[in-house]
Amino acid sequence: MRRVRLFHRSMGSLAVLLLSAAAGLSTASAVPERHDDRPNIVLILADDLDATTTPVWQAMPRTAALIRDRGVDFSHGFAPMPICCAARSSILTGQYGHNTGVLTNGGEVGGFQAFRDNGNESHTIATYLHDAGYRTGMAGKYLNGLENDPDHIPAGWDDWNAGIDNFLYSGYNYALNENGRHVKYGVAPKDYETDVIADKSERFITDAAASGKPFFWYAASTSPHFPIPPAPRHLAETTPSAAPRTPNYQEADVSDKPSWLVDTATARAATIALTNDADYTNRLGALRSLDEMVAGIVETLDRTGQLDNTYLIFTSDNGYSLGAHRLTQKMAPYEESMRVPLVIAGPGITRAETDAMGLSIDLAPTILDWAGITTPDRMDGRSLRRVLGGDTDAWRVDFTAEYGGPGGDGRNGIAQEQVPGTDTPRMYTLDMPSWIAVRTDRYLYVRWYERERPLADREYELYDLTVDPYQLSNLIKTADGRVEHATVVAELDQRLSELSVCAGAGCR
Repeated sequence: MRRVRLFHRSMGSLAVLLLSAAAGLSTASAVPERHDDRPNIVLILADDLDATTTPVWQAMPRTAALIRDRGVDFSHGFAPMPICCAARSSILTGQYGHNTGVLTNGGEVGGFQAFRDNGNESHTIATYLHDAGYRTGMAGKYLNGLENDPDHIPAGWDDWNAGIDNFLYSGYNYALNENGRHVKYGVAPKDYETDVIADKSERFITDAAASGKPFFWYAASTSPHFPIPPAPRHLAETTPSAAPRTPNYQEADVSDKPSWLVDTATARAATIALTNDADYTNRLGALRSLDEMVAGIVETLDRTGQLDNTYLIFTSDNGYSLGAHRLTQKMAPYEESMRVPLVIAGPGITRAETDAMGLSIDLAPTILDWAGITTPDRMDGRSLRRVLGGDTDAWRVDFTAEYGGPGGDGRNGIAQEQVPGTDTPRMYTLDMPSWIAVRTDRYLYVRWYERERPLADREYELYDLTVDPYQLSNLIKTADGRVEHATVVAELDQRLSELSVCAGAGCR
């Protein structure tokens, strides 16, 4: 098990406790004289970690102590593209999905192929920082679909350790492209994916610190994405746990929801009953090693003398539904899919909590701002730097969100439901149609079937989150509701039409 210890640093004027204290570790490592005083940046990305149902900070106490408790906690962190590839594309570029051209995990508007074909690899965090003299590196999950071109190494990365097959999600028996060499990992405890990424993180930071150059490191474990299990050392303490039964868990009446959800609600509810609690238990167990990885990264920064000059970001690519509205996984416009943990610590940042909306598209411009690089015109996000300093005047009050998946009627191949009046089961994948939405500080307004149907045939949702935080009552499902909220709907529809095609400064 990775060992960590007690140390004190001036960052945030807070003494930090690293659990599982180990004797005999020294902080006397030689620290090179730095010729470039620009800050280092470490981005730690969880996979499918929601901020609404999972008790993140109880599950990850080290991360809470080391980043949240000496930095800024965004209680309203959002992933506007709530599915893995679209979300990660936006993190890398600072752009909405309608500008990256990546709105889902595969097909015409999804996956690594769409990301590359749309020219995004020429303007990522890595290319900007590398060109500005930073040493850059990553380990873990890059973009869905990279397995179709496993030899590919994108521009801008000095140290490349990306997963090149889908076994990465299992935690074992996967392969990484390690700077052009395919390395296969097995099923031994030492091969557990999060631990391998942790080791690579510590090695990169140690080497980069010795070089005297500022560095950017991107640690992207697939934890707690299904089906990664807990690490072997955590199996005994991972006891069966029921997912929280929030007011919208297995929502009893979904008649106000769009027709694709109404039509597939029975099968979805059955899936949740069979798999949801086991999934939740595994997720809590897997987060233990992710928490240890964060602690190891912070300890390595301290040992190498870099902690006081390093910004740390912990967040997730998207959220995850654990039975809310009879849904599993993500992709939906609802809070469970879009709300993510977002905590940031570093030089000059003091402990605070903010309800300012922090988006995944804001990470790239923030990172470039710290590095002294002007936000490129193409970026849709805004630097969070002044919010981190406590200034939220004239900050955003809305954003757009979007999904472009293929599930036109909510089904597409492998889940089972009985054909009415027969003994014959039918099988289909539980997906969902495309949608675009606008989320304000009060409302969520959704327009469904954005890619499948003409405007006149689309379906709509409106929720007042001040009185309905669990999104149980769609205010425009009935004729009376549409009349009562007609002004709000008209304003939000207009705003959605603007934001859904915005670019650069027009999105800010």
